[in-house]
Amino acid sequence: MASVFTAFFCLENSARDLIAERLLARKGTDWWNTSVPAKINTAVERLKEKESRNRYHAPRSAALIGYTMFGNLAQIIIANWDEFSDLFPDQAWITSRFNDLEMSRNIIMHTGVLPQLEVERIESIVRDWIRQVG
Repeated sequence: MASVFTAFFCLENSARDLIAERLLARKGTDWWNTSVPAKINTAVERLKEKESRNRYHAPRSAALIGYTMFGNLAQIIIANWDEFSDLFPDQAWITSRFNDLEMSRNIIMHTGVLPQLEVERIESIVRDWIRQVG
């Protein structure tokens, strides 16, 4: 499952980078406050506050996008569809792939094992993502 974990790590961070770079370029430096749905923003602030109580531990990220949950990434893209519509065929494409990935991701991140069929699905989705956002 190490290769699947690596694939998720790369894909998730690729999506975070894409969102941050695209919204920074198109919405400006205040993109987080103007473009991220309030529910996600609130959840991020809560998580950041919770983690900050453990000063002995390194922060998860220097950027707020680093505190988002995997499923939030699709929500941010869809909430800013005008800024991403040139990259993806439609919103359903984003939703279906993130939903499929999230189920497998949660199994892997909680030390579960996926059957080969699910590993192949993840590999296919990752290839689709790379070809789509290239």
